[in-house]
Amino acid sequence: MSTLLLGLLMGLIATIIVVPRLRNWFKKIKVQQLVMRTGENGPDHAAKAGTPTMGGAGFIPVVIIGFIILAFATGANASTGWATLIAIIVFALVGAFDDSIKVFNHRDEGLRFLPKLFSQIAAALLAVAVLFLGHFDFTLDLPFNLGSINSIIVYTLFTIFWLVGWSNATNLTDGLDGLASGTAIIAYVAYLIIAFVQGDMTMVLLDALMIGALLGFLVFNHYPASIFMGDTGSLALGAGLAMNSLVLHHEWSLLLIGFVFMVETLTVMIQVTSYHFFKKRIFLMTPIHHSFEKGGLTGNTDKPWNEWQVDTFFWAVGLIAAVLYLVIFK
Repeated sequence: MSTLLLGLLMGLIATIIVVPRLRNWFKKIKVQQLVMRTGENGPDHAAKAGTPTMGGAGFIPVVIIGFIILAFATGANASTGWATLIAIIVFALVGAFDDSIKVFNHRDEGLRFLPKLFSQIAAALLAVAVLFLGHFDFTLDLPFNLGSINSIIVYTLFTIFWLVGWSNATNLTDGLDGLASGTAIIAYVAYLIIAFVQGDMTMVLLDALMIGALLGFLVFNHYPASIFMGDTGSLALGAGLAMNSLVLHHEWSLLLIGFVFMVETLTVMIQVTSYHFFKKRIFLMTPIHHSFEKGGLTGNTDKPWNEWQVDTFFWAVGLIAAVLYLVIFK
């Protein structure tokens, strides 16, 4: 319990100290959000232009440094935590490059597809290598009671797919003030509980640091946000969640614990496919949080929701889904 509290408090206090200073510095050097383009007749986010971004550069280093210090101080330094930390670091760096290109080149498109993909694959391979050195059990349980596969090759391929998929899902969710931060806090709390029950205090420490850091960041990121996390934060958060599900051997848990992230991604895929083949849009806008902004729960554009309403609804859905997993499947 002391490990949990140490991680939570260090993450919270350090982030509250670091982020406002980083925000003010980013304002000076104009590391700021471009005009939010949400499409024709979309929610008006033009007022957000100029808000500092890359806030992940404030809370992710807190998690990294805090883990390195506390892992040795408490003895909670199993390979599961180090592998997860490596994935978080590399995905944060990929996100930082992506953000930097957008900010300083003034263009929506950041890092090109192939360099971004190769970087994400390299992160997954590094994480698997650390797990291998730590004598990790590379057994992948199949869904629907179809058995399991014990193969480092299969596990590596699945890790690549899982990390790339969920990091991008979290990135898509980061479209409203505080939405990704709050949803990620709920998901990390669920994995902290699983890690605590399993006795993996290394993952308890890492998840506690992340929860504390996200709570501290949410102080500045809730509506109206004074700083955005950017790809620097969102890609790292998704990678961390994917690694949690893998190292704790609850691989498929993210389908419920990360339900909001999954739905955000699926709606984009459905919308793109439908418009490409049939020139028809299924949703008012995607990712789906923009549909709720435009038409609330009913889709009535005469009754749009504000960002607080969308956030609290999505947080509630994420909380219910996470609790369901913990109650039914854990």
